[in-house]
Amino acid sequence: MEREKARRPQTTKTVSECRLAPTSRHNVRWGFVPEPPKYGLTLGATREMLLPATMLACFAIYYLAEQPFWVVLACAIPMLALYALAPLIAKRSIANFDRDVIQLLAAGKPAALPARYARALGMRLFAPPGLRAERRAMVLAENGDVRGARAAYQEAHEEHAGSPPLRVLLGYAHASFAVRDDPRAIELYRKLLATSVPLPGVERNLAHALVRSGEDLREALTMLLRCEREPAPEPRAAELKLLRAVAHAKLGEHARARELMSEAGSHTDTAEIRSELQTLLETR
Repeated sequence: MEREKARRPQTTKTVSECRLAPTSRHNVRWGFVPEPPKYGLTLGATREMLLPATMLACFAIYYLAEQPFWVVLACAIPMLALYALAPLIAKRSIANFDRDVIQLLAAGKPAALPARYARALGMRLFAPPGLRAERRAMVLAENGDVRGARAAYQEAHEEHAGSPPLRVLLGYAHASFAVRDDPRAIELYRKLLATSVPLPGVERNLAHALVRSGEDLREALTMLLRCEREPAPEPRAAELKLLRAVAHAKLGEHARARELMSEAGSHTDTAEIRSELQTLLETR
């Protein structure tokens, strides 16, 4: 079964390549509590179940119900046709879903995404589990359910059998960062930075996760300085300065931390980081 999943083509372009919601908008304030992965029968197994279900139904109709053979054929032919056409049904359902999602996001209607996902029966029934989980993760993320999105991205990551596409790594990293699973976010962001693809926000989020976890603070400071040199709106620039201040405070360099806190000014979006910084300066 594992080898079969590894051979499944994952060629459909996902809407997460078109839009990746910034994780900072979710304002996650709770810590990460790891949960054991949940496995079980999924709707993606429907196609694999069609053949044994058809055989069982034909056996019951012919031998138990003692119906004529033409009744058996009338039952078997539609089931076999559905089995043969399932990949095409899934492909068209995915394409239609992606098109509609882009339109809904462009119209500012993310709340309509769960209903559209529920109507994508071809995708939910017959698409490879990794593609289906990836789209469910996007729907959850766009509606603010970062924990649900993280679980779905984790499923997509596992279903891609060790070689997930870049979009899945990126979504999984952002969702892990949003729920404060800093060790996993750091691991994933480092993998993303090792690629040659420019990904806005990845280095900033990696530095943020390093500062938050207290790991590799000097490296985080270097990253934050690079991020500060890029054009950014004032709240973002203030956030970067405050993150540098937190890193200096954790390194015991309180004077420099206070200087940066003063330079950053006061912004509503940075209240949480400022509160953490003030606590560090008061307790150390």
